[in-house]
Amino acid sequence: MTTHIAAALMVLTGATCMAGGIRIGDTPAAHIAKDASLPGKGKLGECLPFARALQKKFEAAGIPSRIVVYNYEQGGVPAITAGGDMVAQPTGLGAFHGSHVVVLYNDGGRTYAMDNQSWTPRWLHEAAPTQMAQQFSGIDCSVKTARVLPTERKPKAHGVTEVNTRLATN
Repeated sequence: MTTHIAAALMVLTGATCMAGGIRIGDTPAAHIAKDASLPGKGKLGECLPFARALQKKFEAAGIPSRIVVYNYEQGGVPAITAGGDMVAQPTGLGAFHGSHVVVLYNDGGRTYAMDNQSWTPRWLHEAAPTQMAQQFSGIDCSVKTARVLPTERKPKAHGVTEVNTRLATN
């Protein structure tokens, strides 16, 4: 009975807890990632303005992050191969081609991804940008290329610019 009461209190108060070493609940980084007031949130074709705004908020909070741009194929018409097997998502002319942008950030030793169409961050295994974009997109898409956008340069007081090297090492 006390276990049920404790669990109910945690749910009602929004407390963070650990289950098998995995954090359940919200962190400052997760709160920033879920900010619905960022430009482009929930709007088709506005993933880049959203990603830039989110990365700036992470930077201001001292949270390491990077923007990843990727190209993908999705869908197509099912086809039968020469061997008689059905191909569920053939690539090529029948597929939809597109590009998308996500923000990857580190929180508690884990890497998460957030885009303008998601309402909660998604935990990813750390890997090359193409592999992480594939993890984020799921099995319905075939990620073709991905790259990390360079961080924006900021002017210094005497006209000298600097690159945010903190993110370059991630």
